[in-house]
Amino acid sequence: MKKLEYNGKDYFIPQLTANGGIILKPNQTTAKSHQEILQHCQSKQHPILNDLNTIYDLKKFDTPRIPITTDILTVEERKLIGTISLPRVLDLPIKMVNNEEYRIPKELIGLSGIIQKVIDFEYALNKDFANHYYCYLTVDRGLMRPGETLREAPCHVDGFQGSRWNPKCLLNHTYSMSDILPTKYYIQPFGFKQLDEAKHDFFWEMNRQVAIHNSLYCWQPVEGAITLMDAYTVHRGTESEIEQERTFIRLSYEERIFDRLGNAINPMFQYDWKFQPRDIESLNLVAFDTECHPSLRVFPHQLLDNEAKNSLVEAATNNTSTSATDSAQQLANGAY
Repeated sequence: MKKLEYNGKDYFIPQLTANGGIILKPNQTTAKSHQEILQHCQSKQHPILNDLNTIYDLKKFDTPRIPITTDILTVEERKLIGTISLPRVLDLPIKMVNNEEYRIPKELIGLSGIIQKVIDFEYALNKDFANHYYCYLTVDRGLMRPGETLREAPCHVDGFQGSRWNPKCLLNHTYSMSDILPTKYYIQPFGFKQLDEAKHDFFWEMNRQVAIHNSLYCWQPVEGAITLMDAYTVHRGTESEIEQERTFIRLSYEERIFDRLGNAINPMFQYDWKFQPRDIESLNLVAFDTECHPSLRVFPHQLLDNEAKNSLVEAATNNTSTSATDSAQQLANGAY
């Protein structure tokens, strides 16, 4: 285990080994079995499928979207991921662009069967665009105490493209699962028309807009579900009511190189990325609405911006529409 420190944080990077790993590839026979799910979602004009392989666009947050359940882990599989020895890894590249191989270091071989499920669904969904994407694996495990979440509590999305990314690039799509406590998703429109990417904290604003509706549009999949979401799917961790351990797994498909210092390195590939110290706190982003409650902030140190003028109600009414809210209610009720 290698320890890194920057911006007041500690990062522990597992030292994975090059030998003894396995290579996975799509199983075309298994992939065909997913066509029924895909055809059903396509018939419903599911926004996650509609926006797949498109360029990131903030306006798409106006459309509520519910994750697609691609598979459900068995009780035995959930017990497996909760008990086998696993290193914690952050955004480990297991697939490179222009390469169909998924290379799994031996320390993570115990997850190979579950990773194969995602690979096969992704092939059925997106085989024509497979060469455009890296695939990054995150594994997190930790002890949760009552009232705590395993991962970041605030509402957020995976694959947000802020001011650093211009021009914008292809949209992220992500598969995630856990052994217990499924992630919470918010199936409502989010309006960001008046926000400045270089100034405002969009995750803080997501918290605020969820609070406006008192979490009315919160949705959770069944335990053990493997869910597919995109970078417009707002979600957060689930609090534990008791002391228990949780294991979380994520596979993210991205056009971008994830070169943040602290990310895991896969010795089964040869690549020379220049890793950079980077975190959202260093951007000094502020709340869009100066009157929102401080509890909605993303990080404890953040302060409200006294120059902002917009009120809570004005922002909510200006950025959402009746039709979008009605659609959100249908989605939260299981329309898909």
